[in-house]
Amino acid sequence: MTRMFPFVTETWNPVAGGPCPYKCVYCWATDLKERNDWEKYKGPWRLHEKQMKQKFKPGAFVFVQDMSDIGYPEIPEDVILEVFHRIAQFPKTRFLLLTKNPAFYNEYIWDLPDNVICGATIETDDDRIAAAVSLALQPSKRIQEITWASCTRDDLDYFVAIEPILMFSNPVEFARKIRYLEPWAVAVGYDNHSHKLDEPVKVNTEALIVKLKAFTTVYEKTIREAWWE
Repeated sequence: MTRMFPFVTETWNPVAGGPCPYKCVYCWATDLKERNDWEKYKGPWRLHEKQMKQKFKPGAFVFVQDMSDIGYPEIPEDVILEVFHRIAQFPKTRFLLLTKNPAFYNEYIWDLPDNVICGATIETDDDRIAAAVSLALQPSKRIQEITWASCTRDDLDYFVAIEPILMFSNPVEFARKIRYLEPWAVAVGYDNHSHKLDEPVKVNTEALIVKLKAFTTVYEKTIREAWWE
């Protein structure tokens, strides 16, 4: 499977269960799970025992739960704490958490291991645009929640995925909102699966990237003209 981010060396899916409640119209993971009819991603949220035995090398960069969302409120607390305990056993390995519910970080703020990077997917800063394609937490709330977490645990690194990018307010305003988080890095990219989303024009995305690069590392994913340009 293609790595979602260039710095990731491997993926790890220790939580079984589903389906995803967000119903994002662009979700490649949901399409893949439904196409293969995998039992692992059905039923109650639970630990996947085989995955929980996986070991990780020093220097590796692991994307946790790329096939769903580690921050689902429905995942039991004991499951999350066991995952954190396993992560903490590999202090020389970095683990990326990525969620559309960064309120999750504030719920577990003092349980988060020192070797995690707390990430949030924030495709836009326009709640109306996001609501048309996903039932996940409003982007304005995501920005607020992960910024609160970064103020409380400033010893951790934070990451933002603007992917798939949707129409946003303007480059200056969107970048300003992300800057408050003081992110370790930001990834920006367009949809790769022809969903014909409400995409910004390429020139606005490029301007946003320039603004972001003024204060953080930017990983440029698929950057192209909007499908309607």
